Amino acid sequence: MSIPNRRRAMTSGHAREVKVSGHVNEHHFAELIGGAVNKGTQTDKKDVVDKQHRFHSVKGGKWWQIFLYSRERFVSNTIFQGIENVANIMIDCLDAYPPTYQDYKENKLQAKENLKDPMRKLLAELKQENIYRAFLQKALFDGGNADYLSIYPGMSKEAIQNKEFHVFFNTDVIDAFSRCVYLVNSKARNKNQQDAQKVIFKSRIHNKNIGEIEDRHDSPVHYRQMKFRLNGKMTFQILHFKIKEHMQLNSQLHVYGRAQKLFSID
Repeated sequence: MSIPNRRRAMTSGHAREVKVSGHVNEHHFAELIGGAVNKGTQTDKKDVVDKQHRFHSVKGGKWWQIFLYSRERFVSNTIFQGIENVANIMIDCLDAYPPTYQDYKENKLQAKENLKDPMRKLLAELKQENIYRAFLQKALFDGGNADYLSIYPGMSKEAIQNKEFHVFFNTDVIDAFSRCVYLVNSKARNKNQQDAQKVIFKSRIHNKNIGEIEDRHDSPVHYRQMKFRLNGKMTFQILHFKIKEHMQLNSQLHVYGRAQKLFSID
Protein backbone atom coordinates (compact mmCIF):
# COMPACT_ATOMS: atom_id res chain seq x y z
CA MET A 1 0.00 0.00 0.00
CA SER A 2 1.42 3.34 -0.99
CA ILE A 3 1.68 6.15 1.56
CA PRO A 4 1.04 9.73 0.48
CA ASN A 5 4.01 12.08 0.96
CA ARG A 6 1.82 15.04 1.88
CA ARG A 7 -1.64 15.74 3.18
CA ARG A 8 -4.42 16.12 0.69
CA ALA A 9 -7.64 17.88 1.64
CA MET A 10 -10.75 15.87 0.90
CA THR A 11 -13.10 17.29 -1.68
CA SER A 12 -16.66 18.02 -0.54
CA GLY A 13 -17.88 15.08 -2.59
CA HIS A 14 -15.33 12.76 -1.05
CA ALA A 15 -16.22 14.02 2.43
CA ARG A 16 -19.88 13.18 1.87
CA GLU A 17 -18.96 9.70 0.72
CA VAL A 18 -16.78 9.18 3.78
CA LYS A 19 -19.55 10.27 6.15
CA VAL A 20 -22.02 7.96 4.50
CA SER A 21 -19.60 5.04 4.74
CA GLY A 22 -19.21 5.55 8.49
CA HIS A 23 -15.42 5.81 8.35
CA VAL A 24 -14.94 9.55 8.69
CA ASN A 25 -12.58 9.23 11.67
CA GLU A 26 -10.28 6.87 9.79
CA HIS A 27 -10.04 9.28 6.85
CA HIS A 28 -9.48 12.29 9.08
CA PHE A 29 -6.77 10.48 11.07
CA ALA A 30 -5.04 9.27 7.90
CA GLU A 31 -5.02 12.81 6.55
CA LEU A 32 -3.57 14.24 9.78
CA ILE A 33 -0.68 11.75 9.93
CA GLY A 34 0.08 11.64 6.21
CA GLY A 35 -1.00 8.01 6.06
CA ALA A 36 -3.61 6.04 4.16
CA VAL A 37 -6.84 4.25 4.95
CA ASN A 38 -6.46 0.50 4.67
CA LYS A 39 -9.25 -0.91 2.53
CA GLY A 40 -9.38 -4.28 4.21
CA THR A 41 -12.25 -6.47 5.31
CA GLN A 42 -15.03 -5.25 7.60
CA THR A 43 -13.51 -7.16 10.52
CA ASP A 44 -9.97 -5.92 9.87
CA LYS A 45 -8.58 -3.86 12.78
CA LYS A 46 -5.94 -2.29 10.52
CA ASP A 47 -7.89 0.87 9.71
CA VAL A 48 -5.00 3.21 8.83
CA VAL A 49 -1.36 2.63 7.84
CA ASP A 50 1.19 5.27 8.78
CA LYS A 51 4.53 6.39 7.30
CA GLN A 52 6.39 3.71 9.28
CA HIS A 53 4.09 1.10 7.68
CA ARG A 54 2.48 0.29 11.03
CA PHE A 55 -1.26 -0.05 11.45
CA HIS A 56 -3.76 1.83 13.60
CA SER A 57 -7.13 0.69 14.85
CA VAL A 58 -9.07 3.99 14.89
CA LYS A 59 -11.95 4.42 17.33
CA GLY A 60 -14.33 7.25 18.18
CA GLY A 61 -17.80 7.90 19.52
CA LYS A 62 -19.64 6.86 22.67
CA TRP A 63 -19.68 3.09 22.11
CA TRP A 64 -17.15 1.02 20.19
CA GLN A 65 -18.28 -2.22 18.61
CA ILE A 66 -15.15 -4.32 18.95
CA PHE A 67 -16.57 -7.33 17.15
CA LEU A 68 -19.83 -8.90 16.01
CA TYR A 69 -19.08 -12.49 14.99
CA SER A 70 -21.20 -15.40 13.86
CA ARG A 71 -20.55 -19.03 14.77
CA GLU A 72 -18.48 -19.63 11.63
CA ARG A 73 -16.03 -16.89 12.62
CA PHE A 74 -15.12 -18.72 15.82
CA VAL A 75 -14.91 -22.05 14.00
CA SER A 76 -12.57 -20.81 11.27
CA ASN A 77 -10.46 -18.08 12.88
CA THR A 78 -7.09 -19.57 13.81
CA ILE A 79 -6.19 -16.81 16.28
CA PHE A 80 -9.39 -17.27 18.27
CA GLN A 81 -8.97 -21.04 18.12
CA GLY A 82 -5.49 -20.60 19.59
CA ILE A 83 -6.71 -18.81 22.75
CA GLU A 84 -7.18 -21.94 24.89
CA ASN A 85 -10.90 -22.80 24.90
CA VAL A 86 -12.36 -19.33 24.28
CA ALA A 87 -13.62 -19.95 20.74
CA ASN A 88 -15.29 -23.24 21.62
CA ILE A 89 -17.03 -21.74 24.64
CA MET A 90 -18.30 -18.84 22.53
CA ILE A 91 -19.64 -21.40 20.05
CA ASP A 92 -21.41 -23.11 22.98
CA CYS A 93 -22.93 -19.74 23.94
CA LEU A 94 -24.30 -19.31 20.43
CA ASP A 95 -25.52 -22.91 20.31
CA ALA A 96 -27.50 -22.31 23.50
CA TYR A 97 -30.03 -20.62 21.22
CA PRO A 98 -32.24 -22.61 18.83
CA PRO A 99 -31.38 -22.66 15.11
CA THR A 100 -33.90 -20.02 14.02
CA TYR A 101 -35.09 -16.70 15.37
CA GLN A 102 -38.69 -17.90 15.19
CA ASP A 103 -37.84 -20.86 17.42
CA TYR A 104 -36.24 -18.48 19.89
CA LYS A 105 -39.30 -16.21 19.94
CA GLU A 106 -41.47 -19.18 20.84
CA ASN A 107 -39.38 -20.14 23.87
CA LYS A 108 -37.16 -17.27 24.99
CA LEU A 109 -36.96 -18.36 28.61
CA GLN A 110 -35.48 -21.75 27.75
CA ALA A 111 -32.83 -20.20 25.50
CA LYS A 112 -31.78 -17.81 28.26
CA GLU A 113 -31.64 -20.69 30.73
CA ASN A 114 -29.47 -22.69 28.31
CA LEU A 115 -27.07 -19.75 28.01
CA LYS A 116 -26.23 -19.52 31.71
CA ASP A 117 -23.76 -22.41 31.88
CA PRO A 118 -21.60 -21.56 28.82
CA MET A 119 -21.61 -17.84 29.72
CA ARG A 120 -20.33 -18.71 33.21
CA LYS A 121 -17.68 -20.92 31.63
CA LEU A 122 -16.66 -18.05 29.34
CA LEU A 123 -16.20 -15.80 32.36
CA ALA A 124 -14.05 -18.41 34.12
CA GLU A 125 -11.91 -18.83 31.01
CA LEU A 126 -11.40 -15.11 30.39
CA LYS A 127 -10.57 -14.40 34.05
CA GLN A 128 -7.29 -16.29 33.63
CA GLU A 129 -4.70 -13.53 33.14
CA ASN A 130 -2.83 -14.99 30.18
CA ILE A 131 -6.09 -15.82 28.40
CA TYR A 132 -7.58 -12.39 29.16
CA ARG A 133 -4.55 -10.66 27.68
CA ALA A 134 -4.55 -12.89 24.59
CA PHE A 135 -8.27 -12.24 24.11
CA LEU A 136 -7.76 -8.47 24.31
CA GLN A 137 -4.89 -8.68 21.83
CA LYS A 138 -7.11 -10.58 19.40
CA ALA A 139 -10.25 -8.49 19.90
CA LEU A 140 -8.65 -5.05 19.86
CA PHE A 141 -5.62 -5.61 17.60
CA ASP A 142 -6.40 -8.71 15.53
CA GLY A 143 -3.78 -10.70 17.40
CA GLY A 144 -1.14 -7.99 17.03
CA ASN A 145 -1.71 -7.22 13.35
CA ALA A 146 -2.64 -3.67 14.39
CA ASP A 147 0.09 -1.80 16.26
CA TYR A 148 -1.82 1.12 17.75
CA LEU A 149 -5.18 2.13 19.15
CA SER A 150 -5.77 5.69 17.95
CA ILE A 151 -8.72 7.40 19.60
CA TYR A 152 -10.81 10.44 18.84
CA PRO A 153 -12.77 10.96 22.09
CA GLY A 154 -15.45 13.19 20.54
CA MET A 155 -18.23 12.62 18.05
CA SER A 156 -17.38 11.64 14.48
CA LYS A 157 -19.42 14.44 12.88
CA GLU A 158 -16.88 17.08 13.98
CA ALA A 159 -14.82 18.73 11.27
CA ILE A 160 -11.22 17.56 10.93
CA GLN A 161 -9.77 20.84 12.23
CA ASN A 162 -11.62 20.33 15.55
CA LYS A 163 -10.35 16.81 16.18
CA GLU A 164 -7.53 15.68 18.46
CA PHE A 165 -6.40 12.05 18.20
CA HIS A 166 -4.61 10.09 20.93
CA VAL A 167 -2.23 7.28 19.91
CA PHE A 168 -1.52 4.29 22.21
CA PHE A 169 0.71 1.26 21.52
CA ASN A 170 -1.06 -2.10 21.62
CA THR A 171 0.81 -3.67 24.57
CA ASP A 172 0.36 -0.50 26.65
CA VAL A 173 -3.39 -0.72 26.07
CA ILE A 174 -3.48 -4.36 27.14
CA ASP A 175 -1.34 -3.68 30.23
CA ALA A 176 -3.65 -0.85 31.32
CA PHE A 177 -6.81 -2.79 30.58
CA SER A 178 -5.71 -5.95 32.37
CA ARG A 179 -4.87 -3.91 35.50
CA CYS A 180 -7.95 -1.69 35.53
CA VAL A 181 -10.81 -3.76 34.10
CA TYR A 182 -12.13 -6.94 35.69
CA LEU A 183 -14.85 -9.34 34.58
CA VAL A 184 -18.11 -10.57 36.09
CA ASN A 185 -21.30 -12.20 34.83
CA SER A 186 -24.42 -10.09 34.51
CA LYS A 187 -27.10 -10.20 37.21
CA ALA A 188 -30.86 -10.10 36.67
CA ARG A 189 -32.30 -6.72 37.61
CA ASN A 190 -35.98 -7.67 37.48
CA LYS A 191 -38.23 -10.72 37.27
CA ASN A 192 -38.13 -10.68 33.46
CA GLN A 193 -34.35 -11.09 33.35
CA GLN A 194 -32.00 -13.95 34.17
CA ASP A 195 -28.49 -14.10 35.57
CA ALA A 196 -25.37 -14.88 33.53
CA GLN A 197 -26.56 -13.62 30.15
CA LYS A 198 -23.38 -11.58 29.55
CA VAL A 199 -19.75 -11.19 30.53
CA ILE A 200 -19.46 -7.66 31.94
CA PHE A 201 -16.27 -5.55 31.87
CA LYS A 202 -16.05 -3.36 35.00
CA SER A 203 -13.67 -0.44 35.48
CA ARG A 204 -11.85 -0.28 38.82
CA ILE A 205 -11.37 3.45 38.24
CA HIS A 206 -15.01 4.32 37.50
CA ASN A 207 -16.61 1.48 39.47
CA LYS A 208 -18.96 1.09 36.51
CA ASN A 209 -19.64 -1.29 33.66
CA ILE A 210 -17.68 -0.19 30.61
CA GLY A 211 -18.31 -3.09 28.25
CA GLU A 212 -19.91 -6.45 27.64
CA ILE A 213 -19.84 -9.65 25.65
CA GLU A 214 -23.30 -10.91 24.81
CA ASP A 215 -25.28 -13.01 22.37
CA ARG A 216 -27.11 -10.82 19.90
CA HIS A 217 -30.54 -12.22 19.21
CA ASP A 218 -32.75 -9.22 18.45
CA SER A 219 -33.83 -9.96 14.86
CA PRO A 220 -33.66 -12.62 12.14
CA VAL A 221 -30.74 -10.69 10.61
CA HIS A 222 -28.80 -10.32 13.85
CA TYR A 223 -29.32 -13.69 15.48
CA ARG A 224 -26.82 -16.00 17.17
CA GLN A 225 -23.99 -13.49 16.88
CA MET A 226 -21.46 -12.75 19.62
CA LYS A 227 -21.05 -9.04 20.27
CA PHE A 228 -18.28 -7.28 22.22
CA ARG A 229 -18.56 -3.55 22.81
CA LEU A 230 -16.80 -0.98 25.00
CA ASN A 231 -17.71 2.47 26.26
CA GLY A 232 -15.33 4.74 24.32
CA LYS A 233 -15.23 7.62 26.79
CA MET A 234 -14.40 5.49 29.83
CA THR A 235 -11.90 3.34 27.93
CA PHE A 236 -10.05 6.48 26.84
CA GLN A 237 -10.10 7.80 30.40
CA ILE A 238 -8.53 4.58 31.68
CA LEU A 239 -5.73 4.72 29.11
CA HIS A 240 -5.13 8.43 29.68
CA PHE A 241 -4.96 7.86 33.46
CA LYS A 242 -2.74 4.76 33.45
CA ILE A 243 -0.28 5.60 30.66
CA LYS A 244 1.43 8.67 32.08
CA GLU A 245 4.19 9.24 29.52
CA HIS A 246 2.82 11.63 26.94
CA MET A 247 3.91 14.07 24.29
CA GLN A 248 2.05 16.31 21.86
CA LEU A 249 3.27 16.15 18.27
CA ASN A 250 1.12 19.09 17.21
CA SER A 251 -2.20 20.68 18.13
CA GLN A 252 -4.14 17.61 16.99
CA LEU A 253 -1.94 14.60 17.74
CA HIS A 254 -1.04 13.19 21.17
CA VAL A 255 1.21 10.15 21.64
CA TYR A 256 1.53 8.00 24.78
CA GLY A 257 3.88 5.43 26.29
CA ARG A 258 5.81 3.18 23.90
CA ALA A 259 4.19 4.90 20.93
CA GLN A 260 6.38 7.94 21.60
CA LYS A 261 9.45 6.03 20.36
CA LEU A 262 7.76 4.26 17.46
CA PHE A 263 5.24 6.63 15.90
CA SER A 264 6.15 9.68 13.83
CA ILE A 265 4.52 11.90 11.22
CA ASP A 266 7.88 12.94 9.73
